[in-house]
Amino acid sequence: MKVGTDGVLLGLWAALPKNGAVLDIGAGTGLVSLMLAQRGEALTLDAVELDSEACAQAQDNVAASPFAGRITLHQGDINAFVGGPYRLIVSNPPFFSPDVRSPHAGRDQARHISALPAHVLAANCARLGGEEVAMVLPWQAQQQWCEPMAEQGYHLYRRCAVYSVAGKSEPVRALLQWRRQPGALDCSELVLREPDGRWTAAFRALGRDFYLNF
Repeated sequence: MKVGTDGVLLGLWAALPKNGAVLDIGAGTGLVSLMLAQRGEALTLDAVELDSEACAQAQDNVAASPFAGRITLHQGDINAFVGGPYRLIVSNPPFFSPDVRSPHAGRDQARHISALPAHVLAANCARLGGEEVAMVLPWQAQQQWCEPMAEQGYHLYRRCAVYSVAGKSEPVRALLQWRRQPGALDCSELVLREPDGRWTAAFRALGRDFYLNF
């Protein structure tokens, strides 16, 4: 799996605790876990990935990083995972319709909502003691995840509308973060590219610690 913008956005934007344990559900090849480990020097991370090939690649990526001592990979189903509690749980969940298939079973598993339905993900966040939860989702699919999260006692307190290009009328992604305590919702916007294709100054500022060409 290639490095995707969704994972990068989540890794850059999620508000982190100063210390403690973080859980990455659906870790893929380890991108988000590695980014959070770089941002939070006092964090330890558990990264759970169902696909064995992706998890093996994540193991290699973590082993080659300076953060190998703080990231633990777990290959298996999140429903069977035992751990927690966690200061933060992050996930870039699958959200494609099950009738959209690729020739690659592992990629389908990572991309399709049937592999990890919203209510199942929300229930696992609660079961594993997540104090806060951060996700990246399609803008149009927010409600599909927000309702199960609310049913599990989580309150949305941060939301960033992500636009692919300046001037577009509708965002393409929503960055969302919930916590247990109710409170005001902080809304923001992020535009990724200028009309001529250049990265915006805002995105370059957000990602300068990770993109070599920023």
